[in-house]
Amino acid sequence: MAKLLCPACKKALKLSPVMRVGAQVGCVNCDNVLKVVSRNPDKIEVVAESATHNADSKPESYA
Repeated sequence: MAKLLCPACKKALKLSPVMRVGAQVGCVNCDNVLKVVSRNPDKIEVVAESATHNADSKPESYA
């Protein structure tokens, strides 16, 4: 598993090797939605709440 830092709160996160580019996960610390933008090297970015399909539902977290 790849270890990354949440871009918003800097909490250490583990990214499963089966997560593909475009997948969304939630940070358990700051509750932001994060999107996998690259797998080599691993990179994630915060998704604006207005860009999520449903701002009230959060994706499953792998942190």
